[in-house]
Amino acid sequence: MTIRNILFHAFEGDAGAALENAAFDLAQAHGATLTALTVVDNTPIPSYVVPYVPANLAESYIDEARAAAKQIETRIKARESATGIHAEWRYREGDIRSVFTQHAHYTDVVVLAQGGGEDAPISAANNLAGDLVLTAGRPVLSLPWNASVSAIGRRILIGWNGSTEATRAVNDALPLLVKADAVKVLSVGDEETRHIPGSEIAQHLARHGVKAEADHTVESDSSSAEALLFECKDFGADLLVCGAWGHSRMFETVLGGVTKDLLRRMELPLLLSH
Repeated sequence: MTIRNILFHAFEGDAGAALENAAFDLAQAHGATLTALTVVDNTPIPSYVVPYVPANLAESYIDEARAAAKQIETRIKARESATGIHAEWRYREGDIRSVFTQHAHYTDVVVLAQGGGEDAPISAANNLAGDLVLTAGRPVLSLPWNASVSAIGRRILIGWNGSTEATRAVNDALPLLVKADAVKVLSVGDEETRHIPGSEIAQHLARHGVKAEADHTVESDSSSAEALLFECKDFGADLLVCGAWGHSRMFETVLGGVTKDLLRRMELPLLLSH
């Protein structure tokens, strides 16, 4: 597998610029083309909310969003000219999740931001990464809002539990893994074990030219997500690779789970597959 086309969310603000930087850097590293997708979510305001908002709120928002989109287009074209990386800018209006799902079907990886962020114009993009990984059929690379991303994929930690989702995530991450300086496969369990659960997948990666060490940590009083994030800091990881929504989305939303916790608390880029 190779990365030849990258789809990323193009939006305004500092967070949008940081995401754009990461997407262009990733494209340059893999000789890929970019698709920059700007979406104005024009879904109607719920009827029960209408009485409490100004009458022209929707129209005002759409006008401002369209004007901002033009600025984004100019920025993307200037970046394309400066870098020589082919970047196609697309503008759509509609439900942001439906639009991204449709366009994600024709790319290798989708690059998104963590959530709404303080400078996001609307909240429609909240939890987009967690939703899209279920519908896109493609890996989703989610970048944190509260951290500067200078490089992605030099030191990679893989969260491994032997699931179908984790297996797919490792396979989807191969183009990044083969270029990494260091890779660690980490399993999290509730007790010590003589057999390291990640040793087999590390051996599989070795056949692809990836030198990966396998390790196991005990969950103890912390959650699996907390244990993974702690190990990321200890390992100096700049990317965490995990399977997403091993339990049903409803189960994790109500009762909590690793995917939900990681997306909420992530401090480094997170590559998810389902």
